[in-house]
Amino acid sequence: MMHVRPSLYLALTMAFAATACGSDAKNIDDGAGAASVSCEDEDIGSDCVCGEDGEEVDGVVECVKDVPKCVCDDAPPPKTETPKKDASTKPTTDETKPTGTTKPDAGKVDAGGPKPVTPVPDAGSGPDTTTNPIATSGDPKIPEIKGECPEFKNGTIMVAGHKSIALKAGAAGKGGPIVFYWHGTGSSSAESSGFAGTSDVIAQGGIVAAFNSSGSAKMGQDCSGTGTHYPSDFDAADQIVACAVKNHGADPKKIYTTGCSAGGLQAGCMAMVRSSYIAATAPNSGGIVAPRPWQDAHSPAVMTMHGGSSDMVIVTFSQTSASFDMAAKKHGSLVVNCDHGGGHCQNPPDLKKAAWQFMQDNPFGVVDSPWKTAIPSGVPSYCKIF
Repeated sequence: MMHVRPSLYLALTMAFAATACGSDAKNIDDGAGAASVSCEDEDIGSDCVCGEDGEEVDGVVECVKDVPKCVCDDAPPPKTETPKKDASTKPTTDETKPTGTTKPDAGKVDAGGPKPVTPVPDAGSGPDTTTNPIATSGDPKIPEIKGECPEFKNGTIMVAGHKSIALKAGAAGKGGPIVFYWHGTGSSSAESSGFAGTSDVIAQGGIVAAFNSSGSAKMGQDCSGTGTHYPSDFDAADQIVACAVKNHGADPKKIYTTGCSAGGLQAGCMAMVRSSYIAATAPNSGGIVAPRPWQDAHSPAVMTMHGGSSDMVIVTFSQTSASFDMAAKKHGSLVVNCDHGGGHCQNPPDLKKAAWQFMQDNPFGVVDSPWKTAIPSGVPSYCKIF
């Protein structure tokens, strides 16, 4: 056997790292047996044999990392066996694949799947606001401008399919309100002269838009059943709102609607299907003949005016007013009902002024309305919080 001098220990250690020449103590052949060799033993540095299966190479016993090993220059590396995988360590199906009971993240939608649809609450099936009030604060959702904007000056305009809308407009840039007036069956836009707030609107730089039924595009199922005004007329109203806010400087939180008879039913309908921007409505002998879906969670302030049991033309307007009041109250609106007892569309002058005051006191998003808990002074005593 070849004896390796201790002076070559450092070089052999480097060679061991490079050639993987080394074996466990059990392969050490020092004539005394592996059990008798330790790093403190005097046999460290004695001759030994590296290798196996007849491929033996002389080496020397050295202490490598506190373990005695037979170290040599050119011994073949010991053969190793690839350990078999323990079946007990294989991952289960539950750990690697989602099962059929895995629920998708509710906040994510598969790009290839159907998009979630938010149902529109029905006027007659909204939440009970006594236990679950709907917030009416926030900002209105002003429609986008679609097509050419009209010029806001006194006169008649054509817009968004409607061929005859009478405008009265104040100076631009003053942040004035917008009021939509709807006339009764067989009447015309001239009926809007009975609206008590016209001079105030113009002085404030606002706009009164009165729709002539003769110019309607007559598309969709009308709100009154009389064929006077149609849902497509609201498309023209959308364009007026969008353009008046952008080009005329109208206040987006001061958009109101009113009208009489069929026009009163159109005003009630508009408050529901355009709740995203209507701040308040005051239908005169109007309301709704049937529940309609609200456009969104916002609840416009509502004042209904009617002549009681004598206010009847085909329908009883005290009942259509009550239907609207109940639907609006359930949706979250501030509601005031005024029974003047004077017949169809015959609201007295003081009530007309009170209706305009009600609109101004309830801009979009108002939280503490002066009408919230009590009827303001000067308003007719027959007006009651619903």
